[in-house]
Amino acid sequence: MNWAGEITEEELIGFIKVILANFRGDEVQCFKSTFTSEARIQLLHPEKAVSRPRPVPAGVGWWNAYRRSDIISMDCEMVACIVGSKANGSPRCVQKAAVVSVSSYDRKIIFKRTIYHEPKNVYLTPTAKRLTGFSQNSFVNGIPLETVQKELTDLFQGKLIVMIGSGSDFSALNMNKGDFKEQVFDLHEYFKKDTGKIGLRSLVMHYFQIDIQKKIHDPDVDAMYTMRMFTDIYMIQKQQVPQDAQIRGSVRLFNEIKTIK
Repeated sequence: MNWAGEITEEELIGFIKVILANFRGDEVQCFKSTFTSEARIQLLHPEKAVSRPRPVPAGVGWWNAYRRSDIISMDCEMVACIVGSKANGSPRCVQKAAVVSVSSYDRKIIFKRTIYHEPKNVYLTPTAKRLTGFSQNSFVNGIPLETVQKELTDLFQGKLIVMIGSGSDFSALNMNKGDFKEQVFDLHEYFKKDTGKIGLRSLVMHYFQIDIQKKIHDPDVDAMYTMRMFTDIYMIQKQQVPQDAQIRGSVRLFNEIKTIK
C-alpha cells in the first residue's frame, strides 16, 4: 500500500521526524549509514533540501524557447558598505553584492562567489550580523567585483535568468539589468498583491510550508528556491491554462499569500 504517496513531501518528513524522536541516540546512529547525504539534509535542514523539478508537458509555455540546461536562477546576498558620511556624522552606506549564487534548472549550485570588500568599509549592525552571519573580515579572501561581473556576463550568454527582486541584485553587482532585459524573468512579474510585491520567503512558506530565512540568509538556498518557485509553481500554474502560458506576467493578484517579514 502506497500510503506515503497520498501525503505531501513535507508531511512525510514530519512523520519520519516523529518516529526518529522516539529512538535513543545510539539507535539513531544505526540508521545514519542508510541515509544518503541528500536524505540527511532533507531531515535536518529542510530549507536546504530541494527536490527535483516537477515534469511539465512539452510544448507548453514561453520558457520552451530555452533548453532546460539554459535555464538558471540567481540570488545575491548583500552587505552595507560605507561610501561616506551623512551631515550628522553617521556613515552613509550603500548595499553592495557580498555573495552571489547561481542554480541550475535541476537545483544544483553551479556558480558561487564571495566578493572582496575592505573590512574598514563593511558596516554591520547587530541585526545584519544575525541575519547574514557576516563579519568585518568575511570578504578579505573574496574575488574582485570586476572579475565576478565578467564571469556572470559570460555565464548569462544564451540563458534564461530567473530571479526575484532582480533590480536590486543587478544594482548591488553594479551591472546593468538592461543588458540582459530579454533574458531575465523576475517572479515579481507574476506573483503580486494589491499591496505590492511578494518576497521569496513569503512565497516559499505559502507553497512549501518551509521558512527558508528563519536562520541565516543563504544565497544558495534562495537561488534554489527561486528555481523551485519557477518550475514547480509558476510553470505548473501557467500550463494549466494553455493560452495563458505564452504570457510571462499575471492577470490575477495573489492576495491570499501572507507576508512574512
